[in-house]
Amino acid sequence: MDRATVEFLLGVGRRRAQQILAPCVTDRVGGNGLADREALIVHLRKLAGGESGRAERQRRIRVARSLAGLRPRLLVEAPAEIELQKLENLPAGVQMEPGRISVTFDHPREALEKLLALAMAIRNDFERFERQVGPEISF
Repeated sequence: MDRATVEFLLGVGRRRAQQILAPCVTDRVGGNGLADREALIVHLRKLAGGESGRAERQRRIRVARSLAGLRPRLLVEAPAEIELQKLENLPAGVQMEPGRISVTFDHPREALEKLLALAMAIRNDFERFERQVGPEISF
């Protein structure tokens, strides 16, 4: 087995694959070290059962918990029909005119819902949005 195979099978980077493979290398082809499959399996079992294997599992758990804490919170639950929002039927309190957009609301969540509706409507008809809020041209 070679370094590239260890990388692929274990999902590790080049350097870590070399470190894992090094004690098992029995042959070389060019600059590549080759290890006997059975010797590598025995070595991997020792790594997994030893202190470094336990430490690696703990590190991965800490990283996973840290990453889970970085996930953005869902601020607004959006109904599926919001995908089809049109500029002509925006929620009450959303006003657009050249050079100005205003959103009135009673609660922060309501503001987020209205802003989401506005964003989806803009996405669905950007040209119309540009015409509505762009500068008025007079001749």
